[in-house]
Amino acid sequence: MYLALVYFPQIDHEGFHDFRNRYEPYAGLLREHLTFIFPVPETIGQEKLGSHIEEVIKRWPPFKVHFCHLMKTVDHWLFWTPGEGKELAVRLHDELYTEILLPHLKTDLPYTPHIGLGLFSTENYDFNDPYAELKLDTPRYQKARKEFEKLNIDLWCTVDQLALLRINSEFTECIELHRFSL
Repeated sequence: MYLALVYFPQIDHEGFHDFRNRYEPYAGLLREHLTFIFPVPETIGQEKLGSHIEEVIKRWPPFKVHFCHLMKTVDHWLFWTPGEGKELAVRLHDELYTEILLPHLKTDLPYTPHIGLGLFSTENYDFNDPYAELKLDTPRYQKARKEFEKLNIDLWCTVDQLALLRINSEFTECIELHRFSL
């Protein structure tokens, strides 16, 4: 089992949800979100983690984020990333990854705040082996990118609540445990 911390933006655009349901293999597991703490083993302790989160976010007022850029990752995910508010999201992530979370900080890739839109590899993605080499499905990726750009969505949201989640080891079930307010 894993614990994770996310922000759930409100996206009231039917085309967005249709797009994500077609291309994001985990759309049924977890609706659109901005991850601040990636899945960490539940053995870290829900109460300890909750106290740590509370301690960090008590210094944080709500902040605005503008999702307006597309980015393809090295492992062929299409991310929707922020312009304005990106630095604040990175700073909050970095502040959360201190003390009990410091051993879980991934230093091989910089944190990129994002909403996952889809996976465009010819193979299945395995969260338990995120460094497996995958091949890009170029035609599918190019088609999807054009589709998303045509949706012309301009999303401004206010990060004001974070949700602590429990995810099973197979990444097939996710439940919300607690909400934290900034």
